[in-house]
Amino acid sequence: MALTAHLHQHGTLDTTLDGLGCGLVWEAVYRGRPRPALACTQCGGPMHAKVSPRGGRFFAHDRRSPACAGAGETEEHRSLKRALAAAARQAGHRAQLEVTASHGGWRADVLVTSAGDRRTALEAQVSSAPVDDVVARTRRYRDDGIAVVWFTHRAARWLAHVPAARLYRPAAPDRPWKRTRPLVSRFSVVPCGEVCDPRPFWHGPVHAGWDHDEERLLTEFVADVLDGRLVPRTFTTALGTRYNGWAAPEDVKAADEYAASTRTAPPTPA
Repeated sequence: MALTAHLHQHGTLDTTLDGLGCGLVWEAVYRGRPRPALACTQCGGPMHAKVSPRGGRFFAHDRRSPACAGAGETEEHRSLKRALAAAARQAGHRAQLEVTASHGGWRADVLVTSAGDRRTALEAQVSSAPVDDVVARTRRYRDDGIAVVWFTHRAARWLAHVPAARLYRPAAPDRPWKRTRPLVSRFSVVPCGEVCDPRPFWHGPVHAGWDHDEERLLTEFVADVLDGRLVPRTFTTALGTRYNGWAAPEDVKAADEYAASTRTAPPTPA
């Protein structure tokens, strides 16, 4: 089940675009007779247009195709892909659904192209997935110069291993994906005297650190990431790079500079 399909002489049909992205009305594909010869953009197998019980438009294989990466997707997965594509387009970027690399190494749920041909894959992961699988898929994107952000409602183990955002799950399958869980933070350095009155003798001259994480609207978060106003917060361990939410680039720079200054500053005289 997919949101895109190929139709000879029309190219790729996209159910999330007006006119399916090629000037065709949905009814001509859904109820047209003779039935249009739709093909899966992934495996090339025959498909037909369908509508879910809750009104979601999609394409399904004529015959079950367990070998196809696009087979078996749930309406929940499709609804998140729709939300991610809509958010990217609302922010002024080009978004294509279910794009497969020419070499077959990856298949993006939503592939966003921004100014300067910068590409970002937005991945909807509503089912469980092993950490190694998500990390390997992320590496394949990066090998092709493509940034990637993963989206899920799960408390998944891989959230700390790749750039990711955890979302609130909609209350019902027909409700939209709207908000991220708390994941955006800011770094600040404040003189102790402005916070503590009187200043305890055991405190240092400043209070420095990251504030509590904030929730964001999904549309706002996607726009900020694609436009470079948010970047992943990372830290290095013996096992490699780990991820801990998102922040503005200037806050990440300020935190790095502060950490460097505390490592190099001479000890305070007693």
